[in-house]
Amino acid sequence: MTFPLPEKCLVAVSGGVDSMAALSFLAKTEGRIVSVIHIHHGTGEFADRAMEHVMATCQEMKLKFHLTAIDQSPPEGESKEKFWREQRHLIYEGASRSFGGLPVVLAHTLDDCLEEYLMCVLVRGFKGTIPYRHGPCIRPFRLWKREEVLDYAVRQSLLWVEDPSNTNTQFKRNFIRHNLVPKIKELNPGIYNIVEGLIREEEKFLREGEILIPVT
Repeated sequence: MTFPLPEKCLVAVSGGVDSMAALSFLAKTEGRIVSVIHIHHGTGEFADRAMEHVMATCQEMKLKFHLTAIDQSPPEGESKEKFWREQRHLIYEGASRSFGGLPVVLAHTLDDCLEEYLMCVLVRGFKGTIPYRHGPCIRPFRLWKREEVLDYAVRQSLLWVEDPSNTNTQFKRNFIRHNLVPKIKELNPGIYNIVEGLIREEEKFLREGEILIPVT
């Protein structure tokens, strides 16, 4: 992972395997997690199941559970992905303020960074990937591959819920994940190294600039 973990933090948990693995890993240090943040997206039965699963997990682990919801629909013609991403960030900013400015840990993996790299290069026209920090949010697990997260979750006997929308290739990111990434990995098995290089480069820049997240 990149950067030391803060001694105290909030952690965003959707109920999927990535966030459940991050929750398990962070909880191994007693007192590190001040609260779990779960966002109900108002998308029907799956959103209800995810909320119930995260809530039950927090009760079992004796962790504080902070629930909020996105109760608006995307404006007509606007990307659902973009709308939900912006709404989540607003929620994370509010949660951080409520807890005295604590960082919010997100569970993005190296595979997420690879998909974002392809989105940047192919769709937006520049070289980039998911940053370590955006506002109060930090992403310390960017060097974990998705298969490593899954292996960890299985070894720890974790339970999670699968979001059915992750298979909907009408979303650009899902199209890239399911249709492009496997082909690109066949063409260039070293593609992870390229993305990891970007992450390491950003880490070096942040360290040299001494812009580290405060450890509280």
